[in-house]
Amino acid sequence: MTPGKDAPADADCGITLSGKVTDHEDRSPLIGATVVLEGTPHTSITDANGHYHFHDLCPGTYRLAVSYLGYNPERLEKFVRAPEVINFRLHPDALQLHSVEVRIAKQREQIPQATSHLSGQELRQTHGQSLAQSLERMTGLTSIQTGPSIAKPVIHGMHSNRVLVMNNGVRHEAQQWGSEHAPEIDPFVASALTVVKGAAGVRYGADAIGGVILVEPKALRDSAGTSAELNLVGVSHNRQGVVSGMVESNPAGIPSLSWRLQGTLKKAGNSKTPDYYLANTGYQEQNFSAAAGYTREKFGVDAFFSRFDTKLGVFSASHVGNLTDIRNALQRERPEPEAAFTYDIGVPYQNVTHDLMRLHGFYRTGSASRLLFTYARQYNQREEYDAHGDQSTPGLRFEITTHSSEAVWEHPLIWNLKGSIGATYQYQFNRYEGRFFVPFYQSHTGGLFWIENWEKGKWHVEAGLRYDYRYLQAKLYRKDTPERTGQSELDNELLTPTHRFQNLSGTLGAIYHFGPHLDLNLNASTAWRSPTTSELYSNGIHHGTGTYEYGNANLGVERAYNFMATLAYVQNKRLNGEISVYHNLIDNYIYQEPDTVPTLTIRGAFLTARQKQTNATFSGVDVSASYQLTDHLLFATKASLVRAYNQSADEYLIWIPSDRYENSLRYSVERLGAQGVFAQNFISISGLAVPRQRHIPANYLARDYAMPPAGYFLLNAEAGTTLQLGKQQIEVGLIGRNLLNTAYRDYLNRFRYYADEIGRSITLRVSIPLNF
Repeated sequence: MTPGKDAPADADCGITLSGKVTDHEDRSPLIGATVVLEGTPHTSITDANGHYHFHDLCPGTYRLAVSYLGYNPERLEKFVRAPEVINFRLHPDALQLHSVEVRIAKQREQIPQATSHLSGQELRQTHGQSLAQSLERMTGLTSIQTGPSIAKPVIHGMHSNRVLVMNNGVRHEAQQWGSEHAPEIDPFVASALTVVKGAAGVRYGADAIGGVILVEPKALRDSAGTSAELNLVGVSHNRQGVVSGMVESNPAGIPSLSWRLQGTLKKAGNSKTPDYYLANTGYQEQNFSAAAGYTREKFGVDAFFSRFDTKLGVFSASHVGNLTDIRNALQRERPEPEAAFTYDIGVPYQNVTHDLMRLHGFYRTGSASRLLFTYARQYNQREEYDAHGDQSTPGLRFEITTHSSEAVWEHPLIWNLKGSIGATYQYQFNRYEGRFFVPFYQSHTGGLFWIENWEKGKWHVEAGLRYDYRYLQAKLYRKDTPERTGQSELDNELLTPTHRFQNLSGTLGAIYHFGPHLDLNLNASTAWRSPTTSELYSNGIHHGTGTYEYGNANLGVERAYNFMATLAYVQNKRLNGEISVYHNLIDNYIYQEPDTVPTLTIRGAFLTARQKQTNATFSGVDVSASYQLTDHLLFATKASLVRAYNQSADEYLIWIPSDRYENSLRYSVERLGAQGVFAQNFISISGLAVPRQRHIPANYLARDYAMPPAGYFLLNAEAGTTLQLGKQQIEVGLIGRNLLNTAYRDYLNRFRYYADEIGRSITLRVSIPLNF
């Protein structure tokens, strides 16, 4: 029901809606917070006790929006038929990393660095997709794929070890060196995804050369009651079914205590291209998480545990038996043998399990300062089953355990400076069973950082400095190195190479607010990255990509210098837009280059790749804009271009994303049907154009097994509505991808040598919130 509209003649339009807005942690009143009834002219400002009031309201559904400087805003939709009290507890954003809507009409970014944000309905529209596929809605982000079921996020042309993923405030640690090792994170856990683009090593640690992805779960419930949510997803191209549920509570008798349980089941069969199925590309997941927190005025503690468990089929045509099979696979237009649809997963396949346990607490050291503590333990196990040899046991099992801790003091305002000082420590050890690929190793990493923010007038300036030290020791036999001699006495010698790395990271950025709509964001950062164990000492078959990879024990430290400028025109009723330009200079850039001479093993013939190092530059531009054509019709456009150049060899780098251009039209109407039973209705159509990657090294076929594929155009569409059935809401969405059923291959898909991308795909999703 629209507020005040369609109410019965005898309806009571004298309803009072009131409540209190407080700090989530210490329950202190927030004086001067703004509470808006969206879609109406009603606004209330909280008084000295944090109270707000609305009087003389008619029965109906109201959307409340609450905001306060330095805090994350909150929204709530509520059906009101009698006087009601609704309290809000806002979460402070101490580091000023305020979220920014991915849509162009976004609020000002509060850090001098380009960021993008995905939440709410826009995030729910991605349900059923992987984390990397969800992030592709943001400008400047793509994904590197290994078949249809594995995708890894790419920021401005960089991925894997150069992009950090922070899951619930914890640096995600697994076997992320593999391009086909997607982040082991259930996207249904997240209520928001934030991407910080460019070097971000000061706050998040060394390695964050390309950027940081923040996976942010929903805050625990802080008002008495119990609620739940059920999500259902169906996908056509692989007949995928997803069920995800969540229940949370804040007991009325123990208002300081909150808890949540969440779980996801997912099953998919062979994916279908426009003309054929891809053999052995099914997968299944069983994920769950649990969280609980206890918060008082001066302190708070919370615990979180999650398990991600998946079984992934590896595309059968990528594992071949001899040189002739490789040549035939690269030349044929469709893989052999042809497959039919099935949910069965055969060899080769992978079993992956990832556990995360996190303990977090805070203690207020003053009215505007606090200490934060975090400890986390992660355990990751990856089992790879070969198509050749004993299929009852994994050919290779990786296990990696990570212990990490962090202490941060957010100090009060001093000389107009607001910032934080912190220390981090991480211990990690890796072991394996089966054939050799990456050796045993252990590492110790410690860091100290200091970040300050200064604001005055139209200026906001941020500066930070960080020191990191890393100790790495590997254990391997000489026979497992490329330098093996063939003599048993020497080859059985145990080697324990040790590395010590230390360096500084820094950042200096500024935002200048020209006016209410125009902002200029400038940032200069430097970060570094030490070579990983896999880059140094890998020597064997990389199961997921079907390649034989060689490490390079002589690799040195990468050093990146990043410069970025962003001009944003925002919060305008009609036109909004943003343009970002960046230049990233990386000394000793580590990259993997194909060797056109295959490697022959007893398991067959495999494509070959070797680790190399050079000086490189990554430059590019991200553009996005929207124009409100009418009250209901919105036009949006975005483009991303990146150029990666090998300065040492004076040529382009290999395996860099192609240019991307996307235009869309979106028609939306707030209410439809009798008494507005259909709310937040929209339908959109979009076109994505990706040209052939022509910025490639000279003599390309001496570097890769096939030329970059032809460009392509995809027609996509989306529609959605929220059914208002009394007090119950049901959100329904429909998404169509590749509606023209175009046959194409993407340059960043490692299996583009063997097969096309998926064809037409329709996704139906249903989200049902429940309140008890």
